[in-house]
Formats: sequence, structure tokens, C-alpha cells
Amino acid sequence: MVVLSENVILEFKPRFEKSLENLPITVVSRSTAIVNESEYPVKFDFITETLVDYKKQVVTTNIIKIEGTIPGSIKIGALMVVPQHLYITCEYEILSITNNELKTLIQNENPMFLYSNWLLEAIENETLVLEVKTDTGQTVDWPVGIKNAYFL
Repeated sequence: MVVLSENVILEFKPRFEKSLENLPITVVSRSTAIVNESEYPVKFDFITETLVDYKKQVVTTNIIKIEGTIPGSIKIGALMVVPQHLYITCEYEILSITNNELKTLIQNENPMFLYSNWLLEAIENETLVLEVKTDTGQTVDWPVGIKNAYFL
């Protein structure tokens, strides 16, 4: 186990947390919505919060808000998701790094760039499950695969 000095992490903490506070990220789902027989991407904006715990030597990023609009219909099996606006507050852990990764991050020339890349990669490899409404009035779980993610 790599142990970093508490002072190194304490020095790193305010710079890092402040830079990643309320970080807006736009994601595009793998699903598309149909509007007047044309396909449109389904986009969501994520707001993240990153915390550095120097005692545990962990950096964790959570998605704290998800907002977006499904601009048209999406077929899920026999059900049809209707156009709707979603606004969700949550605390969904998307990335957590410890020990060797943290050492790599702190020693990197541009730790913000490196962590940002790790964060976008984690989001692109994630499948979120959102509750959406269907044309029958039901609420169903919609697994959202992320096609790409980028910072605003």
C-alpha cells in the first residue's frame, strides 16, 4: 500500500475540490428519441461533486444532479417512453480513487486534466437506470447507456 503524507493531500485538497465543485458535464445516451420519424440524441446534464478525504486517502466524485429532456418517443420492449423532462437529485458515486491512483494523480504535471479524463471515462462506461413515464402512464426503469460525455 502506498501511503502519501497527510500534508501533500491537505495541500492538494482545496485546489482539487474547488476546481471540481459543481462541475457540469453533458452526456449523450446511446438511445435516440423519435420525433416526426426523425431520430434525435437524448442528452442529459450532470452536476458532480468531488470530495477529498485526506484521512482515508480517497478522492470520490458523485453525480448530484441529472437534468435533461427526452425530446420524443423511445421504445423499451413493448412500452413506449413519452417525451418528458427529467430532474433528479441524487448522490451517485461515479468515480473513487485510492492509493496508487491517488499517488499518480498528485505527482502528475496536470492532475486536473488526468482526473477529468478518468471521470469522463467512468461516465462513458456507466449505465444509469432512470425512472421514466410511458404512454400508458406507467413508470418504468430505463437503462441509459452513455455514448459520450464532455465538459460544458
